[in-house]
Amino acid sequence: MIVLAALCAGAAVWLGAEALAGRPLRWTRPARPPRPRSRPTRQVWLSQAGAAVTPTQFWATSAAIAAAAFVLLFATSGTVIVALIPALGVGAIPYAYWANQRHRRANARHEAWPDGLRHVSGAMAAGIATLHEALAELSVSGPEPLRPPMGRYVRLAERVGQIAALEAVRAELADPVSDAVLLTFETAAEEGTNTVLKVLDGLLGQISGDLALQEKIRTLQTQSRIAAWGCAVVPYALLVFLCATTSFFRSFYSTPAGLVVVIVGAICSAAGFAMVRRLGRPIATVERVFVQTSNRGPS
Repeated sequence: MIVLAALCAGAAVWLGAEALAGRPLRWTRPARPPRPRSRPTRQVWLSQAGAAVTPTQFWATSAAIAAAAFVLLFATSGTVIVALIPALGVGAIPYAYWANQRHRRANARHEAWPDGLRHVSGAMAAGIATLHEALAELSVSGPEPLRPPMGRYVRLAERVGQIAALEAVRAELADPVSDAVLLTFETAAEEGTNTVLKVLDGLLGQISGDLALQEKIRTLQTQSRIAAWGCAVVPYALLVFLCATTSFFRSFYSTPAGLVVVIVGAICSAAGFAMVRRLGRPIATVERVFVQTSNRGPS
C-alpha cells in the first residue's frame, strides 16, 4: 500500500508539473525511422525477371490461368474443393516461372562480373580508357548479361551524370554482387582510379570465390528442392485422379468431412513445402547493405 501511494503521489506531481508548463497531457510514441527494405518494388521485380508486363497484367494473367485450371479440374473431378486447391497452385505457375527466370538472370550476371571487372580494370590499367569509356565499351563488347544494365548506364550518364547513372543501375539490379561492383565504380568516378584498381583486383578474387561456393551449395541442395516440389504436387495429382475415376472418392470429398480433410491436408502440405523450401534455399554468401528505402516482388 505504501508503494502504491508513493506511485500515485509521484504521478500526481508529474501531471501537475506538465499542466503548469502548458504541455498537453498525452503520450506520444517516439517516431521510428523507416527501416530499409531490400526487396525490389513490384515493377522492378518483373523487370529483373524480364517480364515486359505491369503488375496488374501479371496478376490478371495469373487469375485467368487459375480460373481456367479450376474449370478443367472441376470438369474432371466433379468436386469443387478438389479442383480449387490445385487450381490455386496452377495460378502460381507464372510467379514461379518468372521468379526462376529472375534467379537465372541474376546468376548469369554474377558469373559475368569477373570477366566484366577484368575488362574494365584492364582498360583502365593500360591507360587506354577512362572509367566511363570502359563501361561504355562493356555495354558493347562485354559479357552478354552485363550489356543491358551497362547500356542503361551509358544512356543515363548522358543526362544525369555518371554517379547518378550508376546509382540508378544499382537500384534496378538490386543484388549484393552488383552493389559491391557498382559502388566501387562510383568510388573510382569520384576519387580516381589508382586505389580503385587495387580494390577491383581484390573484389575480383572475392566474387570468384563466392561463385564457386554458391555452385557447390546449389548442387548439394538440388535433391531437397526436387523433393519439396514432389511432396507438394503428387498428393493433389493423385486426389484428382481418384475423384475422376472412382465415385466413392468423388462423393466423399463433396461432403463437409471431405472438405475438412482437404483443407487440413492443404495446410499441412503448404507448411511442409515452406519448411523444406526454407531449409533448401540457397545460402547467400553476401548480403545487400546499401539499399534504397523504398524497395518488393509483384503483389
